[in-house]
Amino acid sequence: MVAAVPIHFAALSRLRAGPVFEVPPPLALYVHLPWCLRKCPYCDFNSHGLREGDDLATMETRYVDALIADLEASLPQVWGRRVTSVFFGGGTPSLFSPAALDRLLATIRALLPLEADAEVTLEANPGTFEQERFAAFRALGINRLSLGIQSFDDRKLAALGRVHDGAQARAAIASAARLFERVNLDLMFALPGQTLAELDQELATALAFLAWYVFAPQCVATLGVVRRETNSLKWTWIMIVYMFALAYLAAFI
Repeated sequence: MVAAVPIHFAALSRLRAGPVFEVPPPLALYVHLPWCLRKCPYCDFNSHGLREGDDLATMETRYVDALIADLEASLPQVWGRRVTSVFFGGGTPSLFSPAALDRLLATIRALLPLEADAEVTLEANPGTFEQERFAAFRALGINRLSLGIQSFDDRKLAALGRVHDGAQARAAIASAARLFERVNLDLMFALPGQTLAELDQELATALAFLAWYVFAPQCVATLGVVRRETNSLKWTWIMIVYMFALAYLAAFI
């Protein structure tokens, strides 16, 4: 026996239209700035090393123009949604001038309701870390710095094709800690030839910048976050590692 099943076309139309919210959900904005001093051989992101003769000032002006035009075209899709975070990723966003980032942030604030306490993150490599420039970035409202440390070992850094060395990495962390309320460090593990003792030393070096820490494994991509406590001068280090990294380590313990 075959039973007839009524089709409610109005309900189907509502499903196709997507969910209906009484209050539009908040929005996190990612801004991609694709240039680097040199592209690392392991990197598969949309990033491009600067070539001899490139005029970065002209390139960044044209690129910011394109980003603003793209944001303006996207406004009907996000109208009324609060922006809770902005992330400048790359590439190496810290290569862009403070003036270019100021123009981008000013446009975002003008076109979208950016919350007063929004987290605004800038990715940076220690090899491009300049105290005066980053002080200017902090003055723009960038309140979190994401440092691509990757390793403190000069040999590992050279093998990875990084433009900085271990001493520059240490100096960058110390300088960032004085300027920014929040700093996160990217470290790579399971590098070719890396031993557990070497990995342990990498973590110990990172932790040496902090007074005390809390170990909190979670399945996210960033290794560490530094947060300055508002009611004290203590530093809190939250170690965050991939869950599969724990499995990797456990296999050798």
